[in-house]
Amino acid sequence: MSTLEEGISAPRIAVGSGFRTRFHFDRPGKVLEPVRDWSLGFVTGHRTRIVLCMTLAIVGLYLLQDFLWPVAVKPVSFADSLWGSASVVWLGAVIPGLLGLLGALSFRHPAHLDAVAPISQLVVFRIVTRGTNREAVASTIRRCATEMERTPLFRYLVEIVIEDDPGVGDLPQGDTIRYLVIPRNYATPNTSLYKARALQFALESSHIPEDAWLVHLDEETQPTSSGIKGIAQMIREEEESGRLRAGQGALLYHRDWKKHPFLTLADNVRTGDDFARFHFQHKLGRTVFGLHGSYIVVRNDVEKAIGFDFGPHGSITEDAFWALKLMEAGGRARWVDGYLEEQSTQSVGDFLRQRRRWYQGLMKVAVHAPVKLRWRVAIGANTMLWTLAPFAVLYTICHFFYGFEIQPWVRALANFSFASFVTLYLTGLKANLDEHGITGWLARSAWTAVQVVLLPVFSAMEATAVMMALLKPVNGFHVVKK
Repeated sequence: MSTLEEGISAPRIAVGSGFRTRFHFDRPGKVLEPVRDWSLGFVTGHRTRIVLCMTLAIVGLYLLQDFLWPVAVKPVSFADSLWGSASVVWLGAVIPGLLGLLGALSFRHPAHLDAVAPISQLVVFRIVTRGTNREAVASTIRRCATEMERTPLFRYLVEIVIEDDPGVGDLPQGDTIRYLVIPRNYATPNTSLYKARALQFALESSHIPEDAWLVHLDEETQPTSSGIKGIAQMIREEEESGRLRAGQGALLYHRDWKKHPFLTLADNVRTGDDFARFHFQHKLGRTVFGLHGSYIVVRNDVEKAIGFDFGPHGSITEDAFWALKLMEAGGRARWVDGYLEEQSTQSVGDFLRQRRRWYQGLMKVAVHAPVKLRWRVAIGANTMLWTLAPFAVLYTICHFFYGFEIQPWVRALANFSFASFVTLYLTGLKANLDEHGITGWLARSAWTAVQVVLLPVFSAMEATAVMMALLKPVNGFHVVKK
């Protein structure tokens, strides 16, 4: 055992740390997971809600359209026909919507997490931060310790990768906390930037064992009991099988619900998408749509074999760039049960800039990632379809003033696409309501109504971010305030 490992032991069990929780205990110190779903074999509450939501959304869209346009106007001129045929711009989300639906229908809320046994492997929560948001970093460090005390399934270390300016300062200290301070003059051979540079520095500087497992966290991403159990389960399965796949699970965004309700509702689509498209790709074992930068679970030697020195083009969405390199090297991906918690952005401006960075970064991945075309084509196609979003929104607005009869097949596919979008939001809403502890039917009904009413606004926001990337692309890595 290395000197580092000797100083890392399973934490004592402690209850009552001050974090609000809706879990209960079967004996002092042991956290039991709540019942998150009902199941009758293949039929589950989640799957039933997905089918019901899709059905109601499609029917509702047809009824709304018949109300708004009771008489279908036939095109008269060539210009009319040309404008009417442009309605195919609504079909950009058909394929992602279909794949997401398949992923959502295959998803099951785990009912076995309380049976997960401890593992012997060292797990390192690696947090990358510029160090400017001290409160968020300190809160995440403390949350890691608290949740590990509640659910001590493995030896752990919290490793913070931070810039020399402002440095460690007044951040928490302890036996299970390590800081990797990046020198101001540190540069990678390929001049990687931003988070990719920091991650490469961590790979070169950390002294954790090769067979330790990493859990990547953003500075505001915090573990939960369910996430810790899911991570332990995954590591046991991967070690026993020898496959050593990289894993990812679902993220929640409810922590600042009271302070930022509008933007929390806007980010519910991300949780829904985790259950849908991201669950689908991890079932396939291949990162078709990319990878989140947080809640990545990967063994240290697997990550080091790929590295993060991708140069400037791979430094905007370094997570997706790394995932494609892993796929080409023969690595594969898998789903991790359990949740981790993030926070939504705190302003609409940050929301837009965040989405703009994702779009620009994924486009760079599709064009510049040094892997075979077959690994880039899916992300490239998905990003190109995303490009249609602002044009679909603009066409919808114009259709109110200058619109003609839509071909039935276009209308059917467009309604399916938007219904799948609605389903993502409502699926994410339910998960975040559940974990936030909002259980009253009146409050849940009110939040559901608000979510549906604001869907056009959220659609416009997502589309605006893409238009910003197209009309005014920017260099750099905008760090949103959370």
